[in-house]
Amino acid sequence: MPNVTHIRPVHLQFKPCEEQMGMCSFPSAHVQLTRQSNLLMSGQPYRIKLILDMPETQVNKDLGMFMVCAQMRGKGGVFISSSCRSSMLRHSFPARSRLHQLIRTTVFAPLLLGGLDEEKQQVQVELFSDFVDDPELPVTDVYVELQSRFAQTYACELHIQAHFTGLRYLMYYWPRTSAVVGISSNLFFVSLIFVLSWYHLQDGLPEFLKSTFGGAEVKLEDEKKLLGKVKLERETKESFPFFEDETLLEEFQRLEQKKS
Repeated sequence: MPNVTHIRPVHLQFKPCEEQMGMCSFPSAHVQLTRQSNLLMSGQPYRIKLILDMPETQVNKDLGMFMVCAQMRGKGGVFISSSCRSSMLRHSFPARSRLHQLIRTTVFAPLLLGGLDEEKQQVQVELFSDFVDDPELPVTDVYVELQSRFAQTYACELHIQAHFTGLRYLMYYWPRTSAVVGISSNLFFVSLIFVLSWYHLQDGLPEFLKSTFGGAEVKLEDEKKLLGKVKLERETKESFPFFEDETLLEEFQRLEQKKS
């Protein structure tokens, strides 16, 4: 089983404006997944998401939709794949945001005043639904870019989650049931092979080993052989009646009379 989730912090960087406030370039970041050859298991599909903590400021509410792009690169900066997805804050339209803001502020006023909650939203952008790593060219770096100069964020995280199917899905979501079924099936087949092997070896063992480990079976076989011999002798006697003792005596007497 591979690691279920890989989480990497995303530190966005941008070029500030010299004569006015704000950003004069798109915020972007370079995320190094690993310094080794590979981090992801080859042949395993992964879901890659970018988690954005965005404050509910008026700028973000008026921002509307914005694009989030990512590039997957291998060792040495070799391009592998790219993806761009759109996203936005929930209830960011002016007509609904005022009502939503009023209700939320009224209900969560104690938590907001106590610092237990903040006026922010967590926006999840799914960049890749089923990304499969190439074992010959594994992914080592990810480049993320927010294609908007007005998007404001508290923090960003890159989540790489394994998308299990088949046996791995059962083993991850039902580990106890999978363990019971797997161990029971293994014990059944091992026991079956052991029993068949034992009976096979019993036929080829020497007589002294058979008498040691299976004396009762050997005795039964000997008794069967003796009974078979007795039956054969009886059948031969019945099939050849002229070999009886009385008939032989009569023949001898007749021969003696003739000689005399």
